Amino acid sequence: MLAIKMFRKYLANKIGFPLQDLWTKTEIIRMIGFLRESQFWDYARMEEYRSGRLRMIVNHAYKVVPYYREAFDRIKLKPEDIRGTEDLHKIPIVSRETFRSRNSDFISRGQYRNIRTGKTGGTTGTPAVIHKDTSDRTMTWASYYRWYDWMGLALGEKTTTFWGARSVTENNFMENIRQVVINYLQNEYVFNSFKMSRDVLPDVILKLNRLKPVLIKGYLSSLIFLAGYMNEQGIRLSFPLKAVSSTTETLLPGDRKVLETTFNAPVYDQYGCGEASAIAYECAQHKGMHLTSEHVIVEILDESGQPSAGSGNVVITNLDNFIMPFIRYVNGDIATMAEGKCSCGVTSPLLASVEGRACDTIVLKNGSRVHGVFFTDILYEKGIFTDKIKRFQVYQNKRGEIEFRIESQHKTDVATDTLLSEILERYFNRVEIMRSEKLENEPNGKFRYIKSELS
Repeated sequence: MLAIKMFRKYLANKIGFPLQDLWTKTEIIRMIGFLRESQFWDYARMEEYRSGRLRMIVNHAYKVVPYYREAFDRIKLKPEDIRGTEDLHKIPIVSRETFRSRNSDFISRGQYRNIRTGKTGGTTGTPAVIHKDTSDRTMTWASYYRWYDWMGLALGEKTTTFWGARSVTENNFMENIRQVVINYLQNEYVFNSFKMSRDVLPDVILKLNRLKPVLIKGYLSSLIFLAGYMNEQGIRLSFPLKAVSSTTETLLPGDRKVLETTFNAPVYDQYGCGEASAIAYECAQHKGMHLTSEHVIVEILDESGQPSAGSGNVVITNLDNFIMPFIRYVNGDIATMAEGKCSCGVTSPLLASVEGRACDTIVLKNGSRVHGVFFTDILYEKGIFTDKIKRFQVYQNKRGEIEFRIESQHKTDVATDTLLSEILERYFNRVEIMRSEKLENEPNGKFRYIKSELS
């Protein structure tokens, strides 16, 4: 068995990952080596690198991207005015609405090869097309695999992923075959999150026990669903895990505790978006998420566009995507930077937290807006843990009023519901507690803790 494990790891490192570079025209293996060195650079050296990349992307955007040429000319800004990251504030901010309405004007004019196309999530409007070149994909994947080092994993070790289908409505046979081959050669097994139900979970657990991965990763909602079933049935995995990592949804404190307890392994969070992908990753110190400084410049700005000392709007500048540059782009998220340096040795700054989408807020009766963490704090402070509530969802279509939806196997729990109502009614004019055995995910496989119909 050990010989097979070592062979699969060898196969992944010598064939699987190099083959990915060959097929996708990326240089991921080379870039991983670069990032393993750059993560320890001092501030001056990192800023010199970032300023150089910024000058390149700004000059390129001005020459061949219609939107940026127009935006620069409108305020008489020249590319040479941007000498480094300290000049970034001179560039106008790009809203998500502008990107959607003028989507094609953000595409570089000229002939480009090996471009991959995706789309924004579309949770707050019509999805927009995103193009990514090999430079962007190289950095994205390389920074992701560098994260394995931070989680104590070796590239090529067995991993399992709970992920949605590449396409919900289309089925490209050759693309699927290629992906299966890559997954096998990279020692990864993928479970389709879109086909997960209670009926298939026993087989999923059997498969996990047979595969014995060192890492389980994927949609947070899928991992929570699996963990909830295992706790309900009193099941534990028969092998030790090194790590669990979640993505696509905000990892709330209660979720982390459930996953760590159920899988008996540390949980690592990550943060990205379609426009920049690899923004930040959590290290073994669990004090926040390190920004991928080599790839993206992150600003946290208040509503007036000035730097925020606390939480604020996330504004990103992607330093690697030349087919569709994103320069000072408001991605719709709210986040907070951490103070100080991390003891792990990685020098990049830390995001203290990502509270979620700017649209994912609930309005209290006094007009204040709160995120999902407001509700998890209440649950934990009052001792209402996951044995009573698996998941919750707060729905609002009128200011000062909410539906607090609870996922639980218990159809009634008068004491818990009464306690919740008493607490929440301090902040809302009307609170309706609703229980169901399962709260549904969105069509894209994600789960939204906050659903607001308010603008």
